[in-house]
Amino acid sequence: MRRSTWILSGTAVVVLAASAVTRFAVYPEAHQLPSDTDSVFAYTGTASLLNAEALEAGDVANAFLTDIPVSVERHVKVVDTDGGTAVVTDDVTVNGPDGSPLSATAHRWAVDRTDLVNSPAPEGSEAEEHQGLVISWPLAPAERDYTFWDPTTATEAPAVYDRTEDLEGRTAYVYVIDAAGPLGDPAIAERLPQALPKDLLAGIAQTLPADQLPPPEALEALPDPVPLTYAATVQRTAWIDSETGMVLDGSLQQTIVAQTAGPDGQPVTLAPVNTMAIEGTPEGVTERADDAAEAARLLWLIGVLAPLGLAGIAVVLLAVAATLEARGRRRPATD
Repeated sequence: MRRSTWILSGTAVVVLAASAVTRFAVYPEAHQLPSDTDSVFAYTGTASLLNAEALEAGDVANAFLTDIPVSVERHVKVVDTDGGTAVVTDDVTVNGPDGSPLSATAHRWAVDRTDLVNSPAPEGSEAEEHQGLVISWPLAPAERDYTFWDPTTATEAPAVYDRTEDLEGRTAYVYVIDAAGPLGDPAIAERLPQALPKDLLAGIAQTLPADQLPPPEALEALPDPVPLTYAATVQRTAWIDSETGMVLDGSLQQTIVAQTAGPDGQPVTLAPVNTMAIEGTPEGVTERADDAAEAARLLWLIGVLAPLGLAGIAVVLLAVAATLEARGRRRPATD
């Protein structure tokens, strides 16, 4: 075999190996939750909630704020990685019309960096236990149902695939999630009163719409003060990029109601104390769609174009080497 043939064949093998490394090593490394993930999602909407200052002052007329404009910021950040597991902080702040914080929650999750489901928490990470998805969808989502973890009720809920839509030029899978149960988020619970004077609770109830008023006889039978527990219902809709699993848009409708034990020990719903309806801002949706398009291009480049291109070069080099070898065998080599 001629020296040029050896060189071409060896180069082809190296290039082919580079193609395999790119597809089976570089691509999987790129196709996972990045270790430097630091994303902020903005939402706007309205909320109705108890006014803590008015409650303390006994101001029944202003004890419940109705349909005030709110802005919500969700900050998701990877703070540590351990192989295929990422530890992620998930902080949500609700701000009032003047920008002052009305409530805040903070969670820490351990998730699989590809499927985004729960993963064994690294030692010392202080990640909370959960089941299913919590911050986003798998990086290769499918048109099927998933299990979602609802932090408000601390329960699993089905994320039901509902439809496919075009959103800002991206193909989005739309999932609907309904969760209900006792309030399970300590950060929300600690901002709500554990008991209220009976007359104050009755006054708050009178400010509610007629269809939300508790029965007068139920109020009359309550002890004074009234011990309270809370339950929540949550409805979410998520628009997920079909190529990258990135969240393009989302909406949330959340209602927290005050309850107390009735004469038979069963909970009696007294009144909603916190309702919120929010959706992603148009600017945020556009930005996330642009980010998804860029991520999809990068994944296509690493996972498809580069490996195929390198493999194509290897094939050409081998073909040239074979041609040269064949020509060399047909005529004697001259030095």
